[in-house]
Amino acid sequence: MKVTSATGLVPGELQQYVYPALEEFKNEMAAELGMPDYANIDKGELPSRQNGKVGGGMTKKMVAFAEAVLAWNYKNRMLQDQRNNVQLALED
Repeated sequence: MKVTSATGLVPGELQQYVYPALEEFKNEMAAELGMPDYANIDKGELPSRQNGKVGGGMTKKMVAFAEAVLAWNYKNRMLQDQRNNVQLALED
């Protein structure tokens, strides 16, 4: 399943950038794990544990990023609700 078109979470004008961005992210994650030339490595020659660490590291970072975005949006909604409540109280 393609995350972009199936879920509609990525705006159309950004869809063309999803795959290359994920590839870059994957290579950066691999470099952090000591595989600096991951883009050119035959993945079939790597142990599944090493490949799994790359995917697992990517997932961990993406979940942390999503949590930060969710928390930021939630905080902003709460602040807006507080402002709206203050405004309503002032109008009464």
